Amino acid sequence: MTNQNFVAEIETLLRDYIDLFSAGDFETAVASYHLPFSWIIGPTIATAYTADEFIDKMNAMRNGLLEQDFLRSELVSCTVRMLGEHAALAGVEVARHYAGGREKEITGGTYIVHGDGTNWRLASIIGHPLSEIVPA
Repeated sequence: MTNQNFVAEIETLLRDYIDLFSAGDFETAVASYHLPFSWIIGPTIATAYTADEFIDKMNAMRNGLLEQDFLRSELVSCTVRMLGEHAALAGVEVARHYAGGREKEITGGTYIVHGDGTNWRLASIIGHPLSEIVPA
């Protein structure tokens, strides 16, 4: 398989995951992740070691957004940089849409993505400003 095919698979993985997040379907979304999974956001790091921990963490994050009238997330862009046949960095720009006329929020981050030869899975995310997304 070529790097171009890998890039397409990773982009699909991220698009599907964002849709699952919007739907709150973390029981299905956990299959998109390689556990343990870590979130590195600012000065904090959190790690989910099990599927139950992952689902709890994701539900807590989504519930916090729902309290702010969150409607859905949308993958605006995804830039994949292959690091060989089994690893990649995927820089994402995500728009969060809210009810009540609130302006959408644009966030950025870089996922570390791992491929085992059969599937690609998200291994970690680093939250950061959009300007710092790794180029392809």
